[in-house]
Amino acid sequence: MLNTTNARGRRMKLIAVACAMCVALAALAGCSGTGSSSQQKTPAQLNREYMSSVNSISSEASRALSDFGDAAAKQDVAAMRLAAADAGKALDKIDSLEAPDALKDVSDEYKAGADDLSQALSDYVEIYSKVKNAGDDTAAAASAAEGIDDVKARYDSGVTHLSKADSMVAEMADDSNSDSSSK
Repeated sequence: MLNTTNARGRRMKLIAVACAMCVALAALAGCSGTGSSSQQKTPAQLNREYMSSVNSISSEASRALSDFGDAAAKQDVAAMRLAAADAGKALDKIDSLEAPDALKDVSDEYKAGADDLSQALSDYVEIYSKVKNAGDDTAAAASAAEGIDDVKARYDSGVTHLSKADSMVAEMADDSNSDSSSK
């Protein structure tokens, strides 16, 4: 009885981590901005275009994560794997963005967060698959689930990087508004 309860607890923990990953990418989608088509762009325009690109990528990843959450709820490993790959592809696009000078540090944080979340998602699917394949073998399920703490740590690191990037952007916006007010 204890082993069955422990295996169920581990499965619930796996599902909780999947849901938390969905929330993290939804938070990343909160970045916004608009682009410009002029040839000589001001630093502010370049910053807005960069943030708009991050927002677009985040929205794409968020949709994939929504699909991932649906697949996790249905315990459909194949659909989870596909959605995780789609989210990973979207998040990988952040690495290819050219950040304006003023946003280089922000970009580094977004890249680190996206990399950590993408890896955590991939690792989660692998662990979940092993746990599911273990079936009623509680020892095998427990062994497969041992890596979940590492996945959670990588996920937490990703969230920390994304939160730091968002805070940096907010601080820059506050500083910009303060500078405008004092003129």
